[in-house]
Amino acid sequence: MRGVAVMGHQVSDGQARNAPSGVIRGYDAVTGELLWAWDLGNPGLTGLPPVGATYTRGTPNMWTIAAGDEELGLVYLPIGNPAVDCWGGDRSEEENEYSTALMAIDVTTGRPAWHFQTVHYDVWDYDLGSQPALVDFPAEGGTVPAVILSSKQGDIFVLDRRSGEPLHEVAEEPVPQGGVEPGRLSPTQPLSRWHSLLMPDLTERQMWGMSPIDQMWCRIQFRRA
Repeated sequence: MRGVAVMGHQVSDGQARNAPSGVIRGYDAVTGELLWAWDLGNPGLTGLPPVGATYTRGTPNMWTIAAGDEELGLVYLPIGNPAVDCWGGDRSEEENEYSTALMAIDVTTGRPAWHFQTVHYDVWDYDLGSQPALVDFPAEGGTVPAVILSSKQGDIFVLDRRSGEPLHEVAEEPVPQGGVEPGRLSPTQPLSRWHSLLMPDLTERQMWGMSPIDQMWCRIQFRRA
């Protein structure tokens, strides 16, 4: 976009806390020259790291597909989780802020413009896995440049792609606590009030089997889970 190739990368989940960095980089699409880098753990480093050093390791990466607005000059990056996915006890404040969030970056400078987080303190691997959709969203008196963001939980968020502000209500709803990090989990999570694909909770009545014995065994497994 605007002559810049914006690159994320994919690493294997859950392998090591010291995984490769989730740094985002922009290259000159003609010459291949590195134009900028955004390392959330070291935002002052905008180029290559010094000899013998690396970008901040284990930070959230952008492993899926980005989208870009040529007119606004913004690239929209669905950001994943830090390594390790399901434990957050040693994450930095920056990792907690930017993980499982849509990040808008200025394609010219490589600096963040805004971000919108869909899961707070994500220890469930609910990272954003789909490309955001850029649309002209109907509004009073015309349309608004918007980005539609879908999540693994089935929530569909509609944001103003200039600012990241929700165009429809996003509610912070109380959620269950507990697990192995009860003191760190967020007491609330954002839920879209525009639309959700969330299905009703499963019940024992919905367990299926070829015979009554199969169904009973499925119900036992359901209760154990």
